[in-house]
Amino acid sequence: MVNKRQSAYVTDDPSADRLGSFNWAIEMTPTVPDKLRVFLVEDTADLREEIVFGLTALGLEVSGFGDAVGLYRDLAVKDCDLVVIDVGLPGEDGFSIAQHLRSNPSLGIVFLTARATLDDRLHGLNLGADAYMVKPVDVRELAATLHAVNRRLRSKAEPLLVAPPDAVEIQTATQAARWTLSPGDWALRNPQGDELSVSEAERRFLKIMVAASGQMVEREKLIAAFAQDVDDYDPHRLDAVISRLRKRTEQAGLGSLPLQSVRGVGYVFNA
Repeated sequence: MVNKRQSAYVTDDPSADRLGSFNWAIEMTPTVPDKLRVFLVEDTADLREEIVFGLTALGLEVSGFGDAVGLYRDLAVKDCDLVVIDVGLPGEDGFSIAQHLRSNPSLGIVFLTARATLDDRLHGLNLGADAYMVKPVDVRELAATLHAVNRRLRSKAEPLLVAPPDAVEIQTATQAARWTLSPGDWALRNPQGDELSVSEAERRFLKIMVAASGQMVEREKLIAAFAQDVDDYDPHRLDAVISRLRKRTEQAGLGSLPLQSVRGVGYVFNA
């Protein structure tokens, strides 16, 4: 049996190297007054215990369940901020659970599953999931994603506060006109602060481009973010991701994406 205090990764692959150190967990535990309350649905008991231990060490309040029945039982009597759901579960599967929970718009939903096909990811996001993560995942990344989803949900729920005119002028004068990714990298933000939620594929592309802002990124490096074997990857899929992102950015009112194509070579993100 795996020592839960040593596992650093979220995976249900018994052949994977799951040994690491949780010393970082103690050092990184956030000191926040209100812990995020998370319900985890994962049918593999050892893995469920590891995730609960890791997230708890990082300052979250976590309860684990092996199936939908246990989740619904606790949801009937307790509140939580986010639900992390595996897809392949006994009885009711994760997709069905998400569809049921989406009736509560204030509840964050994150898939954590080994189901990695594009159809599965799109289906999960179309059901209203706030994030779709594929195992194995470092528990620190899972915690960061949960915090990012919670911030996004809370910002939508909170009333807009109008700053005094002087404060607006100071902010406008000091704010750099840059396009950025929000904390957790699940939203693209233009210089005016308008945001667009992005898909997993768009997130991978934007993380590379924003990090290399002003510098050309070769297509091979971008393709490597989507496939382990670059030669087997259809480059038209990358083109489709970029084309859709450009279109969605304009349709959402963020303006034109500051992305320049270097024909046949790569792209430059002029932000």
